[in-house]
Amino acid sequence: MPLMQGQPAADDRGLLPIPPGPGREQLRRKYRALGDAINRVWSATVNSDVAMDRDGFHIDTEQVSIDTADAVTLIRTIDLSISELSSRVDRRRYEELRNIDADGRVVRGLTLIRNSEIHRHVLVDMDTERLISGTGICAWRVFPQWKAYSDLPADVRVLGQNESRGPHDRYQDSVEGRLVIETLMDVMRFFDRCDPTLTRRNADGDIVGFPLHPFIEHTYECRHPYGLRAAEMNDALLDRWTLMAPTGRLRQLRRAVSYGETTLYVGLTDLGHRAESFVESADQIAWDIAGGYSYSAVTRTGQVIAITEHHRMLISGAIPLTDIELADTATNATAMLGLNDEQIRAWWTTQLNDAFLYRTHRRP
Repeated sequence: MPLMQGQPAADDRGLLPIPPGPGREQLRRKYRALGDAINRVWSATVNSDVAMDRDGFHIDTEQVSIDTADAVTLIRTIDLSISELSSRVDRRRYEELRNIDADGRVVRGLTLIRNSEIHRHVLVDMDTERLISGTGICAWRVFPQWKAYSDLPADVRVLGQNESRGPHDRYQDSVEGRLVIETLMDVMRFFDRCDPTLTRRNADGDIVGFPLHPFIEHTYECRHPYGLRAAEMNDALLDRWTLMAPTGRLRQLRRAVSYGETTLYVGLTDLGHRAESFVESADQIAWDIAGGYSYSAVTRTGQVIAITEHHRMLISGAIPLTDIELADTATNATAMLGLNDEQIRAWWTTQLNDAFLYRTHRRP
């Protein structure tokens, strides 16, 4: 199989090649150990105890936390080894790269977790807001993500004597809130780019152990260090589906909700045999109309008016749509029209973070 985009070949010198010697061989083993550790974290996501009662789900992610602690300890060991085995000039280059490179900043951010485990003996648990069900031995799969910096134990957030502020800042801008497995693969990608000749590879030249085994998949998941991260794939899918016309014969707008500098419109898509609710932005509606899709709106008096666009502004005749009072009525056809403005805004935000959910309302 061909290597993924941006992935260096086995004989690529990389950004910071490590000179020959015993230290290099030890570092090669650490690279291999990190790949194995990431696979153990991945396996632990389907080995977490999940119980359900009337209060909801109770998830025990202790095994994920144990395996992740091993991984971040290895990460710090590799980080220090690269610095120690490099010349003074390359050491400075490495530290600069680690501070400006997106993957390198994750390495620095995870140092905060490692230090809490090793030096402060503080447990850092993870958030698990999502889980999906499967069958057989993989009955449940959890999605651990790093806690917000403000939710970390107070002892972790206190800057110790002679302690650098760097890991704290990098945790906040590059780690918090992200899926644990994706941050670990960011690190694997960073170290591989530094010196690809240290990475253990299979006969095809790819990294051994990747892509990760597809245990339970309902939507896209990143399973390779050089694969698109979930957020990147989400943006790509949103771009794709916003370029495609909505399903249905036409869409009818019934409600307007302010959202930052734009306006959200709530309405119904006419599918012929039924109507389906949707929430869409004014900019996207203008794009749809410019592409030939039909929109109408229902006013407070019940009048149905055609909607057109002019320089991406929605209008009816010569009147801006923002100046027209819409029906704003809930119907049995859609419960969404009965939501308040904050709930509509929250629903839209959810759709932006879940392209598959957006697609179900744009192209049902």
